[in-house]
Amino acid sequence: MGTEEAAELLERHKPLLRYDSQGSFYADSARGMPERAANMLRRADGSAIATAAPGGLTLDFLGARRYGDGSRVGRDDYLDAAGRDYVLQAREIHANSAYADRTYGHLALDKAGRRWLQYWFFYYYNDKAFLGFGLHEGDWEMVQIRLGTGGAPEAMTFAQHEHGERCSWQQVERRGNRPVVYVARGSQASYPRSGRHRAPIVPDHADGRGAEVSPELETLDGRRLRWVGWPGRWGSTRARNVAESSSPRGPRQHGQWERPQEFHEDAVEKLGLRGMVQGQPELRVAPAPRISAERVGDRAIVRYALPRPRRGESLPVQIVVSVDSPDDDLPPASYSFPVEEARGTIEHPLKLEDRRYVVRASGFTREAVGSDTVEVPLRRRRTRRR
Repeated sequence: MGTEEAAELLERHKPLLRYDSQGSFYADSARGMPERAANMLRRADGSAIATAAPGGLTLDFLGARRYGDGSRVGRDDYLDAAGRDYVLQAREIHANSAYADRTYGHLALDKAGRRWLQYWFFYYYNDKAFLGFGLHEGDWEMVQIRLGTGGAPEAMTFAQHEHGERCSWQQVERRGNRPVVYVARGSQASYPRSGRHRAPIVPDHADGRGAEVSPELETLDGRRLRWVGWPGRWGSTRARNVAESSSPRGPRQHGQWERPQEFHEDAVEKLGLRGMVQGQPELRVAPAPRISAERVGDRAIVRYALPRPRRGESLPVQIVVSVDSPDDDLPPASYSFPVEEARGTIEHPLKLEDRRYVVRASGFTREAVGSDTVEVPLRRRRTRRR
């Protein structure tokens, strides 16, 4: 198959991404990690190789064996994000139209010669449910579609954490020829439907009530892209405990790049279980908080009240609060706050601009099972008349 035909197939079946209403990380260009100002490329000992600056570190600087300056590549080399407010960094990258909303397409062949359309997504950070689980800089996720002998899709695989979920093409939600992929909040795992999903350590939340995005396709085949073969890590995170994981390596370092059928066979069929957190009494849903929000200066002040849990519910121990504007295309700015009392006030850290905003919130139990998400408009504080 020629490069142009492969690109046409990849474009025809390009997924639509449905984000969670509190998801702060969108699938953007991989250029955002190496090219964001002050980010660095480092050796395993922490010494700097290159810095994101004019004439310095770019995506094209990366290579399989040699960097753009001729220096050797080490498998333990890594990209290092400067600063630790990843929500604001991701918004900064997404605001640049040269980076926003990308997917990387790859046509893979299995041992039987069947064609697989792979779509790889890069996310700047992974913080599962914004609750301190699965923390790592950089995140590569993907889905793939198997084509039948006549060229029509017949099966699909959704990457989720260390494994995946498989289903037939008939079971996939679609818009014409294009599948809908539900992106989990924080973890960015891909799902064929919305809901609370069983996942390692804590459940995934993908309510599908956020933005629906048609990402721009960049094909990885038939082009001399040095960075695709780079073996290093897309972030500086090194796992220290079970709640963390290391920053990932790029698409070509994953087994499904060349063995798509094996990845599909290892995936689980979960449609019969609905993939939901159900029938597990130890995983009780939190009651949704009641909130009000007003703008004071350039900050959102959010007041919350936690209703008494009903049967089958657990009291929240954390609350995730998001500030989002319908007047821009930026992802919501979501942060987690500990809950010690049934009522409280939160000053959200996002610096507001002169536009409309809404505030969303959800409560989370100790087992990280979230409530439904509630939303209110952000109102300006009324001034008293003299």
